[in-house]
Amino acid sequence: MLDSHIHIEHQPYSLELIDNMVKVALSRNIDEINILDHTHKFREFEFLYEPTKEDPVSYIWYKNHKTISISEYLDFIKLVKSKVYPIKINFGLEVCYFEETEDKLREELKKYDFDFLIGSVHFIDGFAFDIKKEYWDGRDVDYLYKRYFEITESLIKSKIFTQVGHPDAIKIFDFSPTFDLHPYYEKIAKTMKEYNIMTENNSGFLRYGFTNWGLNKDFFEILKINGVCVNKSSDAHKYEDIGNKFDELESCNNF
Repeated sequence: MLDSHIHIEHQPYSLELIDNMVKVALSRNIDEINILDHTHKFREFEFLYEPTKEDPVSYIWYKNHKTISISEYLDFIKLVKSKVYPIKINFGLEVCYFEETEDKLREELKKYDFDFLIGSVHFIDGFAFDIKKEYWDGRDVDYLYKRYFEITESLIKSKIFTQVGHPDAIKIFDFSPTFDLHPYYEKIAKTMKEYNIMTENNSGFLRYGFTNWGLNKDFFEILKINGVCVNKSSDAHKYEDIGNKFDELESCNNF
């Protein structure tokens, strides 16, 4: 079984961390893990976040993150890959996708050789929609939903990524649009299938107290009907959370 989305985040780049990740994975019958870090952690990807300047709150959030060189991550990957572990370990990035910076992103990623790349929509026209609920005050919910799925479609069609991260994260704060989402689910599922990209059923939001974690059930069924590969994902930011709630997550990753 695969956990397709595990962060290092604020944990140290150390072999002890990897040992702990492997122990937790084995205890939960996981034999493959996809480890990554956010692009906002690395100064080489600062260009990605230019659109956040259009939204002061989001730009402050980004600027408050201390960045390091991606060379530290790459050196660590090389060290881990020189060792032998009882499970398969893959390394990649979770990339914040912006339509505005897609071309620059494509060129930057040519410099690296990752095992996988997760593309995630965390920003809508510069607005970091998943930071705090109060930041939605006064915003047009219908517009945000429409743009979220438009950006997700662009992400898929970019052909940059191997997996779409938490594809309905827009629902995180329980805001709902006035229109039916099923046509959007259908379009995204068909586009994923056409472009042969995977996605995930993600338990990560549970850690922050949200009750609507995991894929919307209707969305999952539509993905399944369309033959999209859906991996289980913990979105762990601490090694203890690897495989969290996998017994309650559905997947369809055998296509």
